[in-house]
Amino acid sequence: MTADTRRDPEYLDNHLLSYLAQDFIESAHAIPLLVEQGIQNVARREARFILEAHLKMCFVQQQEYQSSIRTKLDAFESVFDSSKITIKRDILLNLLPEEDRPRLLEEAGRLYNAASSYVHLSCAQIFERIERVDAERTAGRESPADVERLNDLLSRVLACSLVFLFHSVPEYVAGDWLVEPDGSTVDWYFTRSRYLALIDARYDYKFERQERLKEIEAQRNERLTF
Repeated sequence: MTADTRRDPEYLDNHLLSYLAQDFIESAHAIPLLVEQGIQNVARREARFILEAHLKMCFVQQQEYQSSIRTKLDAFESVFDSSKITIKRDILLNLLPEEDRPRLLEEAGRLYNAASSYVHLSCAQIFERIERVDAERTAGRESPADVERLNDLLSRVLACSLVFLFHSVPEYVAGDWLVEPDGSTVDWYFTRSRYLALIDARYDYKFERQERLKEIEAQRNERLTF
């Protein structure tokens, strides 16, 4: 995706992704390692960072796409330094159908709050830890329900983050990423997301999809799981 966006000759100087991609890669690699070792709360904290960073990057890029990175940092320092994400209300979600945009923003807020509850120590977090320790559900000994809840949160957070990422780059990037040369949807875990599927559907106008459109639509709907 980074390479595709680099078709823009000013990408390296103007797009925050040219640098933040390294943070996203680090977190994306860290989360599976943490989960594998049963380190769930730290994985939730990483998820919160990913969602917050993608949301803020999207907002700033939409506000000042052509400005240099330094100009963006100076102009939006308060946005980057704040833990609030109320700016999400000002993000344009043109890749989604209009009726689904409020739902995506609501989900982003809900997921951010859920992940944020593990950033700072709270009574609720302590009570949860007491319950898990008393039940001997410590790191590496989680219950299936614990793992399922975490997987659901991570899947939804990362899918939501990808929606903001696609809205921070030129529209052709999502089309290039999601649509295979034969018109089929790329075989990718996150195309199981309702919101990524809606973005994929935006590119049903592509010539290579026309002869197989009903088949592609059916496969897209069958793939949905979250």
